Amino acid sequence: GAQLFWPTSPVPFTVCLGSREHGDDIKPEHMRAFAVPAGKGVYINPSTWHNGVYVRPEHAPARFLTRQGRVHARISCSWAAEFGTILRVPLA
Repeated sequence: GAQLFWPTSPVPFTVCLGSREHGDDIKPEHMRAFAVPAGKGVYINPSTWHNGVYVRPEHAPARFLTRQGRVHARISCSWAAEFGTILRVPLA
């Protein structure tokens, strides 16, 4: 199902998303980072690949309200173990 991330206090954060069009063949180059401004949240459609949310050290620790749809199927991927790489993005 879908998932919502909403900060309990207004902080900017970054989230990495990957299109479901790649199915289970997701690769690091399919991921894209999005900067979410302070006071906003993100709603992730079902079957969209995503990592956790990331905040800059000066905004940490940050707490998030999360909600998931009724059906939550999860497939995990370790970029380091499966592709020998990590995703590096600038944080909002």
